Amino acid sequence: MKKENSDQFINVYSDVYEEGFCQHLINEFERIACSGATSDRIKSEGAKRHHKNDSHVFLDLRHQGVGSFNEKNTINLLYNGLQECFEDYSQNFSILKDLNLRGNTLKMQSTAPGQGYHLWHGEQGKDEASARCLVWILYLNTLAEEEAGETEFLYQKRRIKPVENTMVFWPASFTHAHRGNTVFGNTSKYVVTGWFYIE
Repeated sequence: MKKENSDQFINVYSDVYEEGFCQHLINEFERIACSGATSDRIKSEGAKRHHKNDSHVFLDLRHQGVGSFNEKNTINLLYNGLQECFEDYSQNFSILKDLNLRGNTLKMQSTAPGQGYHLWHGEQGKDEASARCLVWILYLNTLAEEEAGETEFLYQKRRIKPVENTMVFWPASFTHAHRGNTVFGNTSKYVVTGWFYIE
């Protein structure tokens, strides 16, 4: 793992996992999707639609029979990389060490060309979402410059391009309102994302 950038409470890490791991996750997603296990975010979560193409196909990796990677448990590997990035992030913001945080969400999403989630939003909300403290996203594939698909932060005036095996951490509050920009070209964007909650 290498820290590429740390600015405005947004940390970017590259080379988090072994070579081939991200493609393995994409392959597993597509295999599981064929069984009908995926959901549409708009329909299943009641997420607001800002544009006619606001849509994600997603699944919760914790509840699927995800195949092993190089004879190792894929979910354990995911958590190990996530923990390594969290440890570094909390070195920068030491107050996080005083909080009782849990980060057990693993939601994988596929965003097809022409789609994105265009509504500016933070990650805190009602009920369980009110306890969200940190957000993370792992890009599983690289999109070319002209294919866009960036994660764009409103107040930080910053866009982060999807690059394979790159993980991004940021605060869940309104200060880091963001959106997923439209994916152009012919390649879907694949990510795994989740939150750290205050217990």
